[in-house]
Amino acid sequence: MFKLFKRPAGLLLIMTMLFAGSGIADAQASTSSNLPVRVVLDANTMTFGEQPFIEKSTTLVPFRPIFEKLGLTIGWDPDTRTVTGEKEGIHIELQIDNPVAKVNGKSITLPVAPKLKNKTTFVPLRFISESVESKVEWDSANRTAVIYSKNRYASADGQFQFNAYGLWRNMSGLENVVAEDDEWVQDYISVEEAGQLQLALRYFNHTMLFIAAEPLTDETRDMKLASYLDHAKDTASLSSKDIVEEKQIELFGYDALQLTYVNHLDWDKRIDTLVVFKTGSRFYSIRNSSYEVTYKNSIQDFEDILEDMEFREQ
Repeated sequence: MFKLFKRPAGLLLIMTMLFAGSGIADAQASTSSNLPVRVVLDANTMTFGEQPFIEKSTTLVPFRPIFEKLGLTIGWDPDTRTVTGEKEGIHIELQIDNPVAKVNGKSITLPVAPKLKNKTTFVPLRFISESVESKVEWDSANRTAVIYSKNRYASADGQFQFNAYGLWRNMSGLENVVAEDDEWVQDYISVEEAGQLQLALRYFNHTMLFIAAEPLTDETRDMKLASYLDHAKDTASLSSKDIVEEKQIELFGYDALQLTYVNHLDWDKRIDTLVVFKTGSRFYSIRNSSYEVTYKNSIQDFEDILEDMEFREQ
């Protein structure tokens, strides 16, 4: 008798939970769909005279603000209702109500054609951003398009050059690194000598990138790479408990060592990844430093930077 009554009760509870869960999900989806569409470019929220909207899963935005923020020179042909944008070898053409756009003369079919709404021309956001080699992510929960612009960086000595996405800034605020004038640099250099820094960049989330070059001397000319890394560990006052990973890699055709460790210099836990290699004239170090909460994304970005990076010793 008791078993016969227990099963329906359990089933009723499960069904109640399912319907309740469905209601919560529907409410959340409804709340999300009522949010305005936002666009964030390199950690800065963009403002538009007319509100962006979504059509057929495509985000459309007023063309002029996005063109200007992405560095495109704007052109407009009122006879053909054609918008053009130019930037460093990139030429984009879009025509209102025409689903076929052109990038450097190549025709591309858009998921949604540009539209004229409230006397404002709207264009597909992802198409424009990716045409200038920016990265785009969509945050569906907050109905936010996040754009990371592509920029070129170089070390002060010109030996390292690479592309990176997003808002990276020189920590000294100068064209050349002046470490002694920058408290950020002074606070966060843990293995480098300030005078040997060739690059010090900071991302908007306080991830940092350092490149240093140390000329070989009579004392260090015969030093093995492993010994140099041990010296870096001593300089950073690392214990065995601080070491997360140590491995050998190849970088720019040179044998290199990569060390990941906990950096205790900040108020919150940071994870650093240091890469060192040796040429005939110098020891070089490249270090990525990020808070633990952003480490997973940061290390992927760091690996992408290293893969893109060019090194030419002068």
